[in-house]
Amino acid sequence: MKKIIVAVLLALGLLSTMSLVACGSTKTLVSNFSVGASPAVEVTVGNGNVSLVVAREGEIIVTAELQKPDSVEYETSQDGDLITVNAKTRSGSRADVTVTVPRKTRFKVSIGNGNMEVADVQASGQANIGDGNITLKNMAGSFDLTDGNGLISLEGIRGDVKAIAGNGNITLSDATGSFGFISGNGDITMSNVTGFFDLIGGNGDIRFQGELPPGGNNSFVIGNGSVTVELSGSTSVALDLEIEQEGKIIYDLPVTVSEQSDYRLVGTIGNGEASLSVRTGMGDITIK
Repeated sequence: MKKIIVAVLLALGLLSTMSLVACGSTKTLVSNFSVGASPAVEVTVGNGNVSLVVAREGEIIVTAELQKPDSVEYETSQDGDLITVNAKTRSGSRADVTVTVPRKTRFKVSIGNGNMEVADVQASGQANIGDGNITLKNMAGSFDLTDGNGLISLEGIRGDVKAIAGNGNITLSDATGSFGFISGNGDITMSNVTGFFDLIGGNGDIRFQGELPPGGNNSFVIGNGSVTVELSGSTSVALDLEIEQEGKIIYDLPVTVSEQSDYRLVGTIGNGEASLSVRTGMGDITIK
């Protein structure tokens, strides 16, 4: 293994360095950038994983591990406090990119095939993944996520999230905020959550355990699957539950019923300060 110092660049008055380590059919590139208090990164990778992790303030470090490097078009650039990373892969090559960032770094990540993991960032972000998983942990901000085929896993979120999964489950835990989820084929599962929720599923179950604060209008809709809602906290919810074709409505909490049939229930728990509308095509609705 040998080290070659490739370049030392001075751009826009900010120091950026890149180093290269080559070994067989792999190559590692490391780029360092000096940035301000609220930087941003944009990462585009054809085939490979992307990770963002929080490190010290004032610096962004991009580490790229290239497999079959001769088949990867890779570049990094800086425009003020925006760092851009592009890795075009072909012929079975891949580029795994790790970016260490200050805590308040906005991000935009696009991956054709690969996973994305982001932890501890306290700023807004976007992600668009073709095939692969998205994982966010201990985050605060507004996030817009799209995943064609793969899982979306969210833990310790404080803020607003819009997430679309074409084929795959969406999980949310230990979270507070406003959440809008769509899953074409897959379950939507939430535990220990508080906030406002708009959930749509094609085929799969919705499982919710958490609190619906006063003033929120919440909607759970599933085409084929069951909906289970376990309410916690100060329970005060107006219910509007309906099954279109086949299933049962089950409730364990004291409900003041204003309308009820085999496939429909309208009523209130407590004073009904929050609202919850649930619709299923085929599947049970359980409130507990």
